[in-house]
Amino acid sequence: MKAVKFFLPLALLATAVHAEAPVNHSTMELVAQNTQSVVWMQNAGEYRALCYQAYNTAKMAFDLAKSQHQGKLAVMVDLDETMVDNSPYAAWQILHHQGFTDQGWDEWVNSVQTPALPGAVELANYVTEQGGTMFYVSNRSERTFAATKENLQKLGFPNVTDFTLRLKKDTSNKAPRLQTIKDDGYNVVVFMGDNLNDFPELNTYHQLNQDRNAVADANKDAFGHKFIMLPNPSYGDWEPGLTKGYYQLNDADKVRVREQSLKPWQQK
Repeated sequence: MKAVKFFLPLALLATAVHAEAPVNHSTMELVAQNTQSVVWMQNAGEYRALCYQAYNTAKMAFDLAKSQHQGKLAVMVDLDETMVDNSPYAAWQILHHQGFTDQGWDEWVNSVQTPALPGAVELANYVTEQGGTMFYVSNRSERTFAATKENLQKLGFPNVTDFTLRLKKDTSNKAPRLQTIKDDGYNVVVFMGDNLNDFPELNTYHQLNQDRNAVADANKDAFGHKFIMLPNPSYGDWEPGLTKGYYQLNDADKVRVREQSLKPWQQK
């Protein structure tokens, strides 16, 4: 049954995404390097366990915050690889040797086939039942708002509205959207994401990995309490954090930067 769950959407997506541009060897290599990550995310019990661990931790963090704070309490969550699972799209990319494109991504999102991560819906319902408000703050484009809203509601996420669902309009920096939530009178007591940029208070936006790692170290006591991180080895802002101007590089140079970022065993 699991194979049907993942590969039926892939077959449909492969039919929908057409007229693909020719792909060079470097693009194929860049995409193929993601295979192990996607296989792990789709098959490993360890990945599911980490998801459950993150959501259980978030419940405890919210309960503690509720005992310490008054007023309108909120939990701000990312969507992709935090509450929902886009590994079918990543698997389609690998099998069809396709790099990321806005067109391909939008067709995947608009297919309304993104599944929930294990335990995500339960967490959202728990927070809502305990009097909290879930804010779904994603860098999916505003042009996919209708499909994203429909997908979340279809999965059973609670209170998905034009007010609580806040997608990217002008910037992928989530700090302005966090501020609008605060301006609406909410105290965000728990943040969940798969990317340090999902925690705007940490100010890691467009920072290189040396600085991002330093921020993580400086805030180590907040992880597991205020900030709940989910694993995502497939993609994230750690990749452009490898070097300045990463996204302006061609695929061959991106492969080179990845290789140069490895820290190998130094044999003596």
